[in-house]
Amino acid sequence: MIATGLIGFFIDLKKILAPREKNIFVIRVLIGIIIVAFGIAGGAIILLHTSKTYQDAIENIKINEPLKSETGNIRGIGLFPSGPGFLDFALNVNNGPATFIITVRGSRAIKDVEITLYRSLPAQ
Repeated sequence: MIATGLIGFFIDLKKILAPREKNIFVIRVLIGIIIVAFGIAGGAIILLHTSKTYQDAIENIKINEPLKSETGNIRGIGLFPSGPGFLDFALNVNNGPATFIITVRGSRAIKDVEITLYRSLPAQ
């Protein structure tokens, strides 16, 4: 929502400055940066969700009995993982462990679960 508001703000600002023949190059660059940032974040989320390691971690979360006792029947897993290791893992930046947080929604509670995934980069 914030990004949509920012893009709307910059477009309105562009409309205001255009008749006055002001330089609107900066406005166009800011709109472009916002669009590119969302493209990168969306691509990283898709790469993460399609990785075998991530899918295995989600399966382990779904069968975790202590977690089930806290949250009840697991209804869903959050779409957007968070934490410092998320982009490193999704974009293959570093090999080794990447720790991030996934929200688990259950019938009784919602809980943030910290998971650590391991990636080894191919030999060069």
